[in-house]
Order: sequence, then C-alpha cells, then structure tokens
Amino acid sequence: MKEQIETLSRLASLRGNKVRQMLGRVTYQRNLCQRYRNNITGLERLCGFSAPTSTPLQRHNQQQYKATLHKMIELQRRELALAEENLARIQGELMAAMRNEKVVTQVIESKMQQWQLVLARQEQKIQDGLAAQAWWRVKVG
Repeated sequence: MKEQIETLSRLASLRGNKVRQMLGRVTYQRNLCQRYRNNITGLERLCGFSAPTSTPLQRHNQQQYKATLHKMIELQRRELALAEENLARIQGELMAAMRNEKVVTQVIESKMQQWQLVLARQEQKIQDGLAAQAWWRVKVG
C-alpha cells in the first residue's frame, strides 16, 4: 500500500508539473493575442493619419503607405485568429490536465484513508494483544 501511495505521489507530481507548464503556455498565448490586438489598434490609428498632399507623388506615396498598412492589419488579424485558436486548444489541454491531476489527487486521498485504516487496525490488534496479556497475567498470577 505504501509503495502504491509513493508511486501515485510521483504521478501526481508529474501531473502537477504538466499543469504548471500548461498554465505558462496559456499565459504566453494570451499575451501573444494581446500583442496582436495592440498591433492592430496601432496600425489602424496609423491608417487614420493623413498628411497634406500637394503633389501626385505624395498622394501616390500616401496611398501605397495606407495599402501597406491595410495589408499589415490583415496579416495581424489572421495571426490573431490563429493565436486565439491555439489559445482555445491549449486551454482545453489545460482543463484535461487539471482533471487528470484532480483524479490522481483523489485516488491518493482514498489510498491514504485506506492506509490509515490499516494502520489503525494494526494498532488496535497490538493494543488488544497487550490487554489480553495483561489480563492473563493478572488471572494466572
């Protein structure tokens, strides 16, 4: 029983490490999503900026600049969508890892209770044996 509990404790430790690792990945992915959102917001602000254009070359340059910004915004939106999909997948993996960790914890608690009962029974047998010996000595002696 003791070996089972030790083995289960090692398994719980491994699963706990996996949960902590998954939490780190979720945090990283959330930060990545936020960076993409910030990039999109910043690029949209740049698109709203207009400089005075007096020559056709300046107008052309500004149009090219804004077209490039729109392409960058679209790229950032695609990256954000991908990052959010990854975040959802990682969060699902995290939930599964947390459930697995909880199951092992509950099994360990159950085994510990069983072990405590076994120890209590052994202690009671020892106490009963000592009481019987004392009673027998009094009766014989």
